[in-house]
Amino acid sequence: MKRRILLGVLLVGGLLIGLVNAAGSVSTQSCWTPWDHNSDVRQWSDNEWVWAGIHGQVLVCDGKFQKVLTDTVYGTATAKGVEVIKREVIRDPRISYARVKYIRNGMIDEAFADIPNYFG
Repeated sequence: MKRRILLGVLLVGGLLIGLVNAAGSVSTQSCWTPWDHNSDVRQWSDNEWVWAGIHGQVLVCDGKFQKVLTDTVYGTATAKGVEVIKREVIRDPRISYARVKYIRNGMIDEAFADIPNYFG
């Protein structure tokens, strides 16, 4: 009889300790690092196009964007057949982006892609 009581106390105590530990780790398990992508491609022919693209992981906790993991970010900002004014790839924890500013047919325009795209 004493063994059963002792075994019951140990099982219930172990269960309570497990529940307390699980409750304490909920916040870390509610975070995840999905890949986020975005691109802006404009193509008028095989020899005339502009491409801004960005790809990287973001930290999302409780369904809300927290930051861009900048060490995972890859971006491209390239063009062919247009006059490029400026091209840049910026890696920042708040927003990372690729941009190509260009002139085509005398008009200034821009291709722009940023992350967070899905989670922002």
